Amino acid sequence: MQRLSRSLKASLRAVAMSIVLGLLATSTGRAMQVADREARMPVMTCADLALKPIPDAVVTGAADVAATGSTPAYCRVLATIAPQTDVEVRLPGRWQQRLLHLGGSGFDGVIPNLNLNASDLARGYALAASNGGHRDATGSDLLDPVLGRDYAYAAIGKTVRFAKAMIQAYYGENPSYSYFAGCSNGGRGALNAAAKYPEEYDGVIATSPSRNTSGLISGWVRAALLPRPPAAKMAVMYAAELAQCDAQDGLSDGIISNPAACDFDAEALRCPGGVDGPSCLTDVEIQAVNTIRSDVELVGGRTVYSQLGLGNPSTGFGVFQPLGPPGAPSVASFGAAYLKLLVYRDLAYDPATYEVDRDYRTVVDVLEGQYDFSADTIQLAAYLRAGKKIIVSHGTEDMAVSHIDSIRSYARMILGAGNERENARLYTPPGVQHCGNGPGADRTDFVQAVSDWVENGNAPGTLLASKVDRLGKVTFTRPLCRYPEYPHYDGVGDPRSAASFTCVLPGQRHPEGEEKKH
Repeated sequence: MQRLSRSLKASLRAVAMSIVLGLLATSTGRAMQVADREARMPVMTCADLALKPIPDAVVTGAADVAATGSTPAYCRVLATIAPQTDVEVRLPGRWQQRLLHLGGSGFDGVIPNLNLNASDLARGYALAASNGGHRDATGSDLLDPVLGRDYAYAAIGKTVRFAKAMIQAYYGENPSYSYFAGCSNGGRGALNAAAKYPEEYDGVIATSPSRNTSGLISGWVRAALLPRPPAAKMAVMYAAELAQCDAQDGLSDGIISNPAACDFDAEALRCPGGVDGPSCLTDVEIQAVNTIRSDVELVGGRTVYSQLGLGNPSTGFGVFQPLGPPGAPSVASFGAAYLKLLVYRDLAYDPATYEVDRDYRTVVDVLEGQYDFSADTIQLAAYLRAGKKIIVSHGTEDMAVSHIDSIRSYARMILGAGNERENARLYTPPGVQHCGNGPGADRTDFVQAVSDWVENGNAPGTLLASKVDRLGKVTFTRPLCRYPEYPHYDGVGDPRSAASFTCVLPGQRHPEGEEKKH
């Protein structure tokens, strides 16, 4: 793994020290349970919500949906808020006085599938989501600066206020607690919800957040201009990483749980004599890997975006992974799209002309100066000082968005000496790719965790992460440790059970040589 820059090392040390100091104050391995509140029943019919006047909004549908399986009956409301923010709100028949606002992904353009959150609806949460303020999932309509601003952040405020108006009309009262959860662009949205609409949310969950969008664009464009190594070769490289680093957590299970200790170098796979082969990397391929695993820096050494971590860049949602069939644009092409649609507003713009030292400032000036695209860490710190809660989670094998950059943002967010540290949590699930998948345990109930924290004062420590197969069966569990800890196998017990692992700090050892346990 490429060496970290001095500035990033300082940030990592700062966040690690602040979290270590708080580890002893939090419980570990505790099963979460958010107490049921007194259920609220509707005070009006669902159809009557279509008659509710809301400024700048038109209700386009309001109908009852019958219960199916484990999904309870609910009232489904569809609306459009000018100019193009399409919204969906689901109101359960037995409401627990909570609202869960869900973020989208990519360029948005469509309302996310709320069926994926049927379990939250069954627990009595009202659900809300939007199309991110526009109607083209390719982002082409973001050439319109009004739609661009809604996509950047304004659709969040429009959606939550409309959802609360529907809740107040339907149940006769406002929610007692409101939360936002999202991944990737939705994770960016979660942080924007906290920073820009702090009065609307009690807690937010940001998974794999693309918060530093200006820096991420530079990283994506850099990757898009690199040669795309064959997926088979990247699989060989990943196997070599596993062979070197997998067992460092006490168990060879296909998961690198302690990536900070893995110093794998792609040079080890250099083709002998420069002769290309299926099981080795050419100089060009080594350079491509080393590039995405190095920081994006300006002249003078300032880091604008952090390196990608370990993992297979050609699987999951990775920078070398095509978005469609072979020959389709790669994930990294998102960077070029942002430049064409939002920064320069010119579909003919050639991303090959992008130079980070010359053009990065323009990207920042447009995205942050004109669109206010990213959550400001000072505003996030203020949200935390007010007693609100933030959970950030980012898988260590995310090959599209850097988990190391999320650590860097988190470090800035909690730099203060007050509630910033007490009211924030960071998790880096090992072996988990972008928004899930990968070999690691990728299912954790963060909604329950943040609700229990906000409503009952139970600050989350170690959580439970599960791996679930296609049939919904749990195949193994792991403790999800607070960063910078990672799960270490105790050497006894069922390796498929989280109970057989202990969260440990990297680099700390007993005199006998075993990692020090906490």
